[in-house]
Amino acid sequence: MTDQDTYRNIAEYYDYMHEKNPEREKFFATIFRDNGVKTVLDCACGTGGDLLMFHSLGVEVTGSDLSDSMLDRARQKIEKNHLPIALSKVDFHKLSDYFNKKFDAIVCLSNAVNENDIVIDKALKSFKSVLNKNGIIIFDQGQTDFTMKNPLKYFPVVNNRDFTRLFIMEYNNDVMKVEVFDFLHTEEENDFRHSEFFIKIRLYSDWQTILEKAGLTAEFYGDWNFQKYSPSESKRLIVVAKKK
Repeated sequence: MTDQDTYRNIAEYYDYMHEKNPEREKFFATIFRDNGVKTVLDCACGTGGDLLMFHSLGVEVTGSDLSDSMLDRARQKIEKNHLPIALSKVDFHKLSDYFNKKFDAIVCLSNAVNENDIVIDKALKSFKSVLNKNGIIIFDQGQTDFTMKNPLKYFPVVNNRDFTRLFIMEYNNDVMKVEVFDFLHTEEENDFRHSEFFIKIRLYSDWQTILEKAGLTAEFYGDWNFQKYSPSESKRLIVVAKKK
């Protein structure tokens, strides 16, 4: 993972595409309760929306990210709400270099684990290094066996009166290039920004092999309602893993 802030151009408007999702919140509340989770490290916390949500569930929350621009946004939210949430700039390949404590849950959400410069074996080893004995690792992605049969070429993520965000996707073997086009069109401001990201496409069988090699067992879900992952139907892939 490089130290270049690839999120610089989208951090300011990042939250436009995230709406409150009660089903998703219930998923984490249930997973945390059933696994006795008291401490959580969100190791790709972005602008911090999930940090606030996790805190509302009654757990002790720590956030880290490698993007200064995203951390700035997260810090603003934490300070505005006067919350006791620690933030650090950390490469999640090297968590044990920064944290001398262990956590009940490590979360790495919204495809962060699949960015193309991630060394997945090293990342999972890093997650395990700061995970309590009976802890859990949670990550998710929008690419599934079903959706990749007819992969989207473009997707209007947000389109309202003030803001438009358009994703355009290109596929090269197992790598997806995502170009992000942001248009801000209010009476006060007219702005355009462009960013691009490269995502490694990993599907169900890939994750089975990777997790086995990493010494992890896992449950696979196809949605936040705990529906079991179905290669023929699911439109999201959610992994809840534990040490063997």
